[in-house]
Amino acid sequence: MASTRASNDLTQGSVFRHIIRLVAPMSFGILAMMLVGVIDAYWVGRLGTDQQAAVQFVFPVSMLVMSISIGLGAGAVSVVARAAGRGDGESTKRVATDALSLSFIMVLLVSVIGIPLIDPVFRAMGATDQMMPYVREYMTIWFAGAVFMVGPMVASNLLRAMGDAIVPSVIMIIAAVINMILDPILIFGLGPIPAMEVTGAALATLIANMAVFMIALGVLVFREKMLDFSWPGFDTLFWNWREIARIGAPASGSNMIGPLANTMVFAAMAPFGEPAVAGLGVGMRVEALALIPLFALSGSIGPITGQNGGAGLDHRVREAFVKSFLFCAGWGFAMAVMLFVLGRFLAPVFLPSAEGQAVASTYWAIAPFAMGGYGVAMAAAAGFNGLGRPLIGVACNAFRGVALIIPLAWLGNYLGGANGVIWGLFAANLIAGVVIAFLVLKFAPLTAKEGGKR
Repeated sequence: MASTRASNDLTQGSVFRHIIRLVAPMSFGILAMMLVGVIDAYWVGRLGTDQQAAVQFVFPVSMLVMSISIGLGAGAVSVVARAAGRGDGESTKRVATDALSLSFIMVLLVSVIGIPLIDPVFRAMGATDQMMPYVREYMTIWFAGAVFMVGPMVASNLLRAMGDAIVPSVIMIIAAVINMILDPILIFGLGPIPAMEVTGAALATLIANMAVFMIALGVLVFREKMLDFSWPGFDTLFWNWREIARIGAPASGSNMIGPLANTMVFAAMAPFGEPAVAGLGVGMRVEALALIPLFALSGSIGPITGQNGGAGLDHRVREAFVKSFLFCAGWGFAMAVMLFVLGRFLAPVFLPSAEGQAVASTYWAIAPFAMGGYGVAMAAAAGFNGLGRPLIGVACNAFRGVALIIPLAWLGNYLGGANGVIWGLFAANLIAGVVIAFLVLKFAPLTAKEGGKR
């Protein structure tokens, strides 16, 4: 490709080998980032149940906000990957640059709006008076620094669109290492550095993201030469923004559905007290470690379907969906068995209260057996984003989150208390995976959809 480092061609060779080649290094990067969440939970848990419950409460909301930049990154991936499949090199630089600028603008707006809404949003979720001071501390810093998370995220998506999974993973690992080093220092203090408790946990995340923001920008500019800072003209800029938004806006909405659904799951658990909320949060975060290859898969299938769809290789697109769904089912079952066996030993490590330990142990004995269904929903949505068909991805996530998770979690709350919430989440993911896989392979269009031309 002209003007960029030679891409990894995903239109040739074994589709399954490409899946593994992209998933494997990305899994290590995601593992590092997930470990940050687990280590955060560990250190904050040493402060007390209220502090830990507060940090668990902010997780789905922070992910909801980050879904905007994730969605815009998905838009960029789709456009860049399809251009790569067509052999259109010049489009990649222009779209990559315009995707970054659009992401920065959107996240900055969200941050400005988000800070004044911290109290009403979290109180509506069920945060208690004891939790709110810690929630406020954490989210104020998080919103203020959210823009620094966009650069690494969008840069990673752009590189994956070109078939590169190594550099994005290295960026993620560097961020995780910095965060994990700073966590205990800023939370508990060291030498002249005062103990900042929950504020310290938020600052550790912010500093880590600021560092890798500069690294990611340097990679794109100097190593990959994927950015073009010349003024393209308003017509070109707005056309590229429109094409990115055509995929990114629905993808952002789609990505918000999962965190929103999880927020409602936390709300369903909140009446049973802070220990139950903390137990659910720890249960989800540890389960997320087992989900890592499935998260990596959702970040990998879009470039594969995008490049092959752009090249008109529809049979390879179908093969990518089939192999991805089988991978989700196999990996999900294996990890569920592992968490079922190890769950009762893990709970005391992260949770100080017996009530929280009981909820986490129950979660690991039930919910992971449907994680394969969660993976199928993620892979399907990401695959259709890559094809330029984001509305199908929205439908997949909306079916899982809105039609299944929210009502079944609250039905579980009514019928079975805290354990009922967990059973509702299990049923929702299981049903979603089976139904989505059937509909995608039986009825969905597996061809690339191109946007309008300038």
